Amino acid sequence: MLDFILSIFSTIFQMNMRNHHDIPFAMPLLMAAITGYIIGFVILSWIMREHEERKLKETAIAAQDDSHSNI
Repeated sequence: MLDFILSIFSTIFQMNMRNHHDIPFAMPLLMAAITGYIIGFVILSWIMREHEERKLKETAIAAQDDSHSNI
């Protein structure tokens, strides 16, 4: 898995990420920021999707309860 991630970053930045002499000083910080942004974006989108699904279920239940109370 680590080799896969390093190969992706090696392709993006056009440098050998496995060789520590090729990596500039701030590159690990940049990689951590990019990886954290991607992971954070995925987690937040998952949370928002769950929230929207829960809200739709609650409105459907409320609408169903309203229709039964009018009968």
